[in-house]
Amino acid sequence: MFERIRLRWFVVAAVVCAALVGGATAAAAQDAPSVSLATTGGNVTVTQAEDATIRGTSDLEAGTTVSVRVQSASDTSPRFLKTSEAVVGDDGNFSATLDFSDIPPGSTFSVSVRNESSALAEAEGVVVEDAATTTASTTTSASTTDTGIPGFGAGLGALAVAGLGAAALLAGRRA
Repeated sequence: MFERIRLRWFVVAAVVCAALVGGATAAAAQDAPSVSLATTGGNVTVTQAEDATIRGTSDLEAGTTVSVRVQSASDTSPRFLKTSEAVVGDDGNFSATLDFSDIPPGSTFSVSVRNESSALAEAEGVVVEDAATTTASTTTSASTTDTGIPGFGAGLGALAVAGLGAAALLAGRRA
C-alpha cells in the first residue's frame, strides 16, 4: 500500500516539475529582447567610408550598450572583422560607426548584435560606394530569441521528465 502512495506522489511531483519547467521556458521566451537592423533590399548596407554607420532599433532599456560585430563573408577579400559599441537611446534606436574605407564596394559580410554574451540579431550585408543607397533604408526584423533557461533548457527539462516517468513506471512494476 505504501508503495502505491509513494508512486502516486512521485508521479505528481514529476508532473509539477514538468509544468514548472515549461512555464519558466515560456516566460523566458516572452522576456527575450527584440532587435532589428536597418536594411535595404534585405541587406544591411554600409558605404565605403571611415564613418560607415549600421543602425537598428531595440526594446532594450535606454542606455544599454550593445556590441555590433561585422565579419567578412567567405567570398570577400580582404577578410575583415570589425566591432563597435552602440548605446540604445531613449527612442530605442542605436547606431554603430565603423571604418569601411579599406573595404571595396560589393564586399559581403555578416553583422551580429550582441548584449553581453547573447546574440540578439544577425543579418547579411554589403559594402556600397554611393551614400544615397543607405538613406532610403527600411527596417526589417532580424531578431533572435533565446527560449531556454541558462543551465536547464526545455530539452533537458523534457529529458528529466521522461526519466522521472520511466523511473515511476519501473517502481510501479516492482510493487
